[in-house]
Amino acid sequence: MATKKKKKNGINIASLIITILAVALAIGAIIFLLKTTGSDDEAETTPTRPAVTEFMATQELVDATQQAAYDLLPKNYKVFQYLTRGMTHEDEPYGNLPEDGFYTCVSDEFDNFDDFSDYIKGIYTEETAEKLLSDPFGNGSVYGVDDTGALGLSSEFVPNEEEGLSWADVHFLCTPLSETECNVKVTLKDSSDNDVDKEVMLVLENGEWKLAELVG
Repeated sequence: MATKKKKKNGINIASLIITILAVALAIGAIIFLLKTTGSDDEAETTPTRPAVTEFMATQELVDATQQAAYDLLPKNYKVFQYLTRGMTHEDEPYGNLPEDGFYTCVSDEFDNFDDFSDYIKGIYTEETAEKLLSDPFGNGSVYGVDDTGALGLSSEFVPNEEEGLSWADVHFLCTPLSETECNVKVTLKDSSDNDVDKEVMLVLENGEWKLAELVG
């Protein structure tokens, strides 16, 4: 009877070991499947970034920005001269300063300050036009209304006597960035006849292309 018991116990232990190994293999297989499935799900659910594409302007947009630059840049140059050199004006008797703070401008183009203001607003964005009319360089206004109602040049204005860049042979290149913005590279000449590049933005505002800043 004792011998039979030992044989029976030996069979039970072997079966137990086999069962444990089978369970371990099953658990390992389940873990492997879970990891594999998780990796596939992550790969499938990871959002892909859209490719960045360069803005493709229509020929109509290119023509419109080029025409705007062709029209606005020469006017910008005149404004730059007005604001840095000053307009021709009438001097006060005996070299006195004007009591109202403005010399009366002598201009065939502008009858009054409103005319000058409208000219500026037709070239630049609203924000830039307001700055140029009120305080272009951080020293207060350059132009205003004199005591007769005419366009006046501030008595505190000091003209810039430097030669500056030449606009005699200006070139420009328009690069539309969107339907409402266009970068313009303006090539001028310095006193040594070297090219000097300036950049300015054209912005479509209220249906019209305007310069975003003064170029000079």
